[in-house]
Amino acid sequence: MKRRWLAAVLAATMLTGMLAGCISGGAAQEDTEESSEDGVVTLELFWQKSNTNVIQEIIDKFEEENPDIKIELTATSSDTGKQIFQTRMATNEPMDLVQHWPSQAEFRMMCQEGRMVDLTGNDWTDNIIDAYYDMSCVDDKLYSVPLSINAGVVAYNKDIFEEQNLEVPQTWDELIQTADALKAAGITPFIFSNGEKENCSQKFHIMTAAVSDDTWNPYDFYVGMYEGSGDRFADNDYSRLAAERLYLLSSEYSQPDALSTNYDLSMQMFANGEGAMMLTGTWAQSDIEKNNPDINMGMFALPTDDGVHAVISGIDPCIAAMSGTGKEEYALRFLEFIAQPENAQIYTDYDKAPSPIKGVTTDNPTIDMVLGYIENGQAIPWWRDYISTGVVSDEADLAQAFLMDGDIDTFLAGEEEIVLRQE
Repeated sequence: MKRRWLAAVLAATMLTGMLAGCISGGAAQEDTEESSEDGVVTLELFWQKSNTNVIQEIIDKFEEENPDIKIELTATSSDTGKQIFQTRMATNEPMDLVQHWPSQAEFRMMCQEGRMVDLTGNDWTDNIIDAYYDMSCVDDKLYSVPLSINAGVVAYNKDIFEEQNLEVPQTWDELIQTADALKAAGITPFIFSNGEKENCSQKFHIMTAAVSDDTWNPYDFYVGMYEGSGDRFADNDYSRLAAERLYLLSSEYSQPDALSTNYDLSMQMFANGEGAMMLTGTWAQSDIEKNNPDINMGMFALPTDDGVHAVISGIDPCIAAMSGTGKEEYALRFLEFIAQPENAQIYTDYDKAPSPIKGVTTDNPTIDMVLGYIENGQAIPWWRDYISTGVVSDEADLAQAFLMDGDIDTFLAGEEEIVLRQE
């Protein structure tokens, strides 16, 4: 299965010719000389997540222990980071260290083209738990250090549930009954962030895993479509059901201004008790608690008709070193640093998600109800990550438009076109 996935990703994600140009060795050497004044080498770390404070804490510790290296953090958002990354690659402006996701098409293509440093064989990579090491590989080679593992979940406010005498729903019907009870009590059941198109796409993909069963899962279906299975979105009952259920939650059970709510605002609203539930990922915990450290929150897997069959899951995020910069040896020192348990623990203590690094402990009751599915193998990879960068923004636009107008046929036809196009 894994080898089939890698082949599908690499075949599906050939980037445009502008990404094929090599980085000039002379320019890289010149950069190294300019950044080595006073014996200090400056590295750029390109970061695409909102938790900049924790990576800055790790950087500060690294710089204290490595006074000959300075790391400058370039922070973007997940919604714009891919476009910025693409532009930087096209204009031959590489970064020394890049935060990305090892399952995503763009990152894998960069590895295949030799744009990322091969870490295979370094003794310190033994610190990575075997299963997560394998998940991070491209063509059986390691190009990044994974920092945490995520899962698509429903976050819920325990205090609101207790006040309303509600239990965690075990089936889809129970979820709707819970939402109806909250709505009748004047409480917003779900906070949606439809103002951020990336989140709209993300929620659809979470929902596809939530309608899976013993005979169907979205990973096999959508990757199979690209490989020529002949399956179609419009003819697939599961895809239609996922779209219908997502639109129902968004249109009937969300706050009135969902379209004007972006990710950061949704975190604030949920943290402040303005809604009882939120369809999101385990990664959101730190952002929610940043807004309200005292929130009494839990997370559960989104159920289908007869319970939970699977959650959608993956590594989130990883850090890699780009090749051709002339500063690879210094970048590798940072990667070795973050692969040490005592340093990876810093990230886990903030992120609250399970760590792929041996010796790191996760003390997080919030995700207890989700961890069992991952440990039992009831996890489906993020199939959205294999969609090539050239069309991923179109897919997000499509999902956002769907949550605005509810036109399922147009949405499914558009999803099909995007999966098959794979620019």
